Amino acid sequence: MIKLIIFILVTVIPTKALCEQTWQIVTENFPPYFSNDLPKNGWLYEITRAALITQGINSEIEFTTWDRALKLLEKKRKTAILGAFYSAKRNEVFYYSRPLARAHTGIFKRKESTINFDGTTQSLVPYSIGKEDSAFISQEFTRNTELAITSTKSLPTSLYLLQQGRIDLVAGTKEVGKYWLEYSTVVNLDKNKIEYLLPDLATHKLYLVVSQSNYRAKEYLQKFNRGIDAIVENGSIADIMKKHNFSNEKITEYINFLKEN
Repeated sequence: MIKLIIFILVTVIPTKALCEQTWQIVTENFPPYFSNDLPKNGWLYEITRAALITQGINSEIEFTTWDRALKLLEKKRKTAILGAFYSAKRNEVFYYSRPLARAHTGIFKRKESTINFDGTTQSLVPYSIGKEDSAFISQEFTRNTELAITSTKSLPTSLYLLQQGRIDLVAGTKEVGKYWLEYSTVVNLDKNKIEYLLPDLATHKLYLVVSQSNYRAKEYLQKFNRGIDAIVENGSIADIMKKHNFSNEKITEYINFLKEN
């Protein structure tokens, strides 16, 4: 009898361990998509977590700087990065999941300022522009060596410098900038003094990425993508978004985005 019990324990415990695999996800604070200051670490992380659970995978998330997140993944100390934009350079070292969301990058200005912006980066040449050091705006923006860029440690810092009149413009992610203007506790920002200019400089899709050096990378992404399909089909993705105060119209729009991608 004792031998039988031992046999059962030996065979069941490894199987249980496999079912309790935990992904270590890393990223930077990127509200309103994900942040350690948001409920459940943000709506996009909660969706990511729910998708993995359908595949028998748990997840934990760490928020750090973007550069450190990239290094941790390259060294295989983390399983995946959440929220990466696509770039040709990153595509050489990472595998990408299906697109998970969209973000728009462009220009913020003081409402009182007159800025002659026609949607091109060349029209920004006469102005001083603040930008978070690690932020990617667009290929055209990166290639334009005539732009006068002031690098800062964060988007809220850039927006604060703009508010104080120390720079003319800020380049950054529209959704994130608007969130910081509304809720920033890092610096004292006044949403009534700053506005976002249209048109956007670029639209980016957000992905979950895994290092190509991880021999299970493709398997991981297949499971994750299946998990997204599962929570779309079972309706839990809509439940998650309702908890994060999305309207029915926005939920339908987002689900259609996932189905099309």
